[in-house]
Amino acid sequence: MGLQKRSGRARKDGGGSAHWDDADAGEGEVAAKRAPSVPMPALGCHLEELFKKKGSVREDALTSIIQIFSHQIKHEFVEDNFATLLYRFLNCVKNGSPKEVALASRAIGLLAMTTKCRDKARELYEESVSLFSKALNHAKKLYNEMTNSLVVVTYFCADASVETEKSMQILWDFIHQQGGTNISKDADALSILVAAISAWSCLLSTLDGWRVDSKLWKGAIPYFLSLLKTNNIEAVQLVACEALFLILEIGSLCKFSDETEACDDIAKLVRSTVCSINPTIIKYSEEDKFPKKSIAVGRQRVNLSTWSESIQLNFFKQFLGKDGFITHMLGNKLLRDVFEFVNQEDPSDTRLDVPEREEVVKHYLLPVRKPKARDKARSKEIDLSFSSSKEKLVDQRMNKSANSAKNKARTQLLNKNRTLSEERNIGHFISED
Repeated sequence: MGLQKRSGRARKDGGGSAHWDDADAGEGEVAAKRAPSVPMPALGCHLEELFKKKGSVREDALTSIIQIFSHQIKHEFVEDNFATLLYRFLNCVKNGSPKEVALASRAIGLLAMTTKCRDKARELYEESVSLFSKALNHAKKLYNEMTNSLVVVTYFCADASVETEKSMQILWDFIHQQGGTNISKDADALSILVAAISAWSCLLSTLDGWRVDSKLWKGAIPYFLSLLKTNNIEAVQLVACEALFLILEIGSLCKFSDETEACDDIAKLVRSTVCSINPTIIKYSEEDKFPKKSIAVGRQRVNLSTWSESIQLNFFKQFLGKDGFITHMLGNKLLRDVFEFVNQEDPSDTRLDVPEREEVVKHYLLPVRKPKARDKARSKEIDLSFSSSKEKLVDQRMNKSANSAKNKARTQLLNKNRTLSEERNIGHFISED
């Protein structure tokens, strides 16, 4: 199975983490039958109730909207009422009770993964990320809900890796703040730390190693190794191991370490440390091969072959719930495209005229110089840590600048895919008439 780079668990454990269970097989059909059927007028009534002054009425309305959005795909209603939904949710986050803030945060995340219009997705990102950034510093009891929504909004609405890393930085600052305290006796702090690391890893899994900023994440590997050594709590060890294995998978290890050692030495240190602390917590082979898994979605199965896929799929399954995840995988093309999953039972989900994979590739040449032995040793992995200032400048202009040719081409490709999706939907509706 492929994965859109931008990736299962069934039973929960102590800190919000979970593990896959073979009992998932066949659950998709049962979940689809259990999904409630709510008339459209009821959804409109709940939206009207968000304007009421009584907080309990707004809380009940948000609860109903979340239930509907989780178990039904309401693209048309969202597109018709997007502005009202977004700004009512934002108002609830700004002025509501703690329960209302938690519900509204979750609703914003569901809105992000339902809207198809790229302009509306852009507006949602700009309005909500800044709000979450401020609110997280003053509402630690609501951290889990806000963190999950921040990840979903960034995942579906961010246009560039710089924006993804901006959200990661918000999480990273809080991870360091929590990790510096004694969390073993504080259940709330433990839950928050686990949620923050899982969210950070989920966003990191959308990036390629060469696109990761070379300065932002220095010290990530030492931090997670230290967390493993100083905590014997399985939930913390699990998310720390996942983060470390994900870093090994995406490469460019020098960007995540304070040390000047070679990448191979850093990788050996990570594996030896994990095995010495708890060799059974995650089975990870010496060949860096992910232990392949699969889960049932309706009558089909989704295969997982990388840590990125596993982390992403686990996050969305936890965010939507087991039944909600299956419903969205079968009916929400935005989520299906993340995992390149084709619903074979949906006639509209066809890709006969669409390439299986499109990439943006930019080639540039530097003045010819005699290759050194150091260059040959680095031929298997692109790492600019030891490059000349001229090479770094060229890389910055070509790949990392917001106005670079590569980022512009990538944005054009995303817009093209959204446009093709809209045209296919229009054609499908016309054919039904």
